[in-house]
Amino acid sequence: MKNLARRGTGTMNHKLRITVRLDIDLHWARMDVHGCLTEENCRALLPIVRRSFRILQEPNVVIDASSAQHIEREGVDALHGLGITGPTAHPVFSDRTGTCSLIVPDVLPVCPSHFPRPHGSHRFAA
Repeated sequence: MKNLARRGTGTMNHKLRITVRLDIDLHWARMDVHGCLTEENCRALLPIVRRSFRILQEPNVVIDASSAQHIEREGVDALHGLGITGPTAHPVFSDRTGTCSLIVPDVLPVCPSHFPRPHGSHRFAA
């Protein structure tokens, strides 16, 4: 199994990296998603959204996944199921209403581990 992962045919380590930017007047937050957004790790965004809702005076959170390396349709669907679709009240946070929207590219980027690397490449798809 170790050798399969080296050749790019094994499972990829899907790491979710997030940069949060807050408006100086505390009216909005922007979460830039890098790395991989999957069904398994998309719930990691919720505590950050919840904390942003507590910090902001008028909660308006944008999750921008347009720069993500890999986005699974199931992860986007899971976020939509939680109410993170567009400018609507977020149902998870009943104590405060606000907006939480999701930006994803029209064509979702696929996992780089699905593509073989050229012979002699020293970089792994992780």
